[in-house]
Amino acid sequence: MKDNIKLLDCTLRDGAYVVDGNFGTPAIKGIIKKMQDANVDIIECGWLKNEAHKTGTSFYHVPEDIIPYLPEKNEDVTYVVMIDWDRYNLDYLPECDGKSIDAIRVVFPYGKDKEGIEVGKKIKKKGYQVFFQAANTLAYSEEDLLKLAKEINEVHPISLSVVDTFGAMYEDDLDRIIDVLDQNLDQDIMLGFHSHNNQQLSFALSMHFVNRLLKSGRHVIVDASLCGMGRGAGNATTELAANFLNRKYHCNYDMNVIMDAIDIYMEYFQENYSWGYSIPYFIAGMYCCHVNNISYLLKNHRTNAKDMYHIVNALTPEQRKRYDYDLLEQKYIENQNRVVDDEETLDILRKTFKGRKILLIAPGKSVVTEQKKVKDYIRKHNPVVIGVNAIHPSYQYDYLFLISSARYY
Repeated sequence: MKDNIKLLDCTLRDGAYVVDGNFGTPAIKGIIKKMQDANVDIIECGWLKNEAHKTGTSFYHVPEDIIPYLPEKNEDVTYVVMIDWDRYNLDYLPECDGKSIDAIRVVFPYGKDKEGIEVGKKIKKKGYQVFFQAANTLAYSEEDLLKLAKEINEVHPISLSVVDTFGAMYEDDLDRIIDVLDQNLDQDIMLGFHSHNNQQLSFALSMHFVNRLLKSGRHVIVDASLCGMGRGAGNATTELAANFLNRKYHCNYDMNVIMDAIDIYMEYFQENYSWGYSIPYFIAGMYCCHVNNISYLLKNHRTNAKDMYHIVNALTPEQRKRYDYDLLEQKYIENQNRVVDDEETLDILRKTFKGRKILLIAPGKSVVTEQKKVKDYIRKHNPVVIGVNAIHPSYQYDYLFLISSARYY
């Protein structure tokens, strides 16, 4: 059964979103070596970019840049990188010489399948194996899938991968897609699955994908990353996928080596960066929403879950798949106005504050060390005293100003 299944580790590629590619030379070399020693079939070493390669990153300019990070190549392993269909100039790409990568994965968005496949054709002519990634496959209708299968058959790549870009799929969604593709793709083209864990279904869907397709005789590729490292909610985990394939399909991935890779290389990233399931990314999955929208709301407004739910809901389905920060800011303001009509309250405050001094007491050391001066000022001037984001027991406040509703509760 092992010959029918390929495990692809995408830690250095999808995890690059988390660290902006800056894994460091020891981690890049070490992860590739450990995955090779663990018998992982396909190792994704990172991205090809138009910019010059910076040592210690998994963003490369040309395949030659990857050579210093590679151990002695194992002929049983396929070494790949990814390109965005429209973000890498193929004029930079030399003919394949077999010294670095073996294959290139081309990812293209919904509606750009023809253009993405044309890019793959050019790469194939240069001697590289080609893997295609159909981003946001959930958006494809049955008619779209039939058209995609026909286009892929004409190029005959190594594989086509279903991509749950927004982590929004359920089993029936995946079944609908793979039923059409499995019936219409040439039998010797592998089907792959790249999942995201917005609804904590990444591993479950990966298992379902394997179980369904192996019954039909189709060869499959499962994407995973160490500790699920990846943008936003992350991916299926290499350790879980490898253990499942070992136990259920008699594969021979070395779990000791995979655990070593996690202990040696991943603990640092887990301690210093964040990814994985969270309520904000669950909301992204609910609405098929681009993770950059979620990141913006978290970073700029520390938006709570309920407000984020309403803001994303206010976007159209097409707007959710993109990210327009001016539009998000507009929706944020509209949501705040929806939550509270405070014009009457503001009128009361204007009358209360009129002609009086305002004293803001914010968190900080001076609230304690200068307490006598502050209280003397209050007795002398009788200001309106407003506590900002904290309540110190030594003071009496007229009002509180809290930047987050969580502080209020």
